[in-house]
Amino acid sequence: MEKEIEKNAIAESATGNKSRFFKTHRRKIAAVAAAAAVFAAGYGAALSGANSSVRAAVMDLVADGRYRCCLEKPCSYCYIEHGSSGDGAVCDCVADIVAGSAPCGECIGEILEGNGNPLLAEYFASAIASETGASSRPTLVRFVEETYGMPAGNQI
Repeated sequence: MEKEIEKNAIAESATGNKSRFFKTHRRKIAAVAAAAAVFAAGYGAALSGANSSVRAAVMDLVADGRYRCCLEKPCSYCYIEHGSSGDGAVCDCVADIVAGSAPCGECIGEILEGNGNPLLAEYFASAIASETGASSRPTLVRFVEETYGMPAGNQI
């Protein structure tokens, strides 16, 4: 029953009814985001490809709850694309993935390299397929099962 509710919510999200989706699933999104922040906080010094000032800025945003990356080690893409321009960097790839939308391009690449937050593994195939096309979903489901140990039947 829970799987069906989540599939319906993802369908609602895809049709533009995101506010209903987030109202329905805000607790789960918040719990996953909190867990992602714990993962991210533990890896602040290891942000891949980022200099120390970018790492520090991203980790400050993680601590403020404004940078919710879907990777074990937070990417720097959202900060570099939005933060350095003064717009106030915000990363919400966790909510995007749970809603069935693709995260940023850097996150997609890192997920496909096996560096995604394992607590989000059940959502990876659907979220990435929203960007790559429905025909890629079966391959992505197999990949997530092999890489993250998430059985195909438990994936959204």
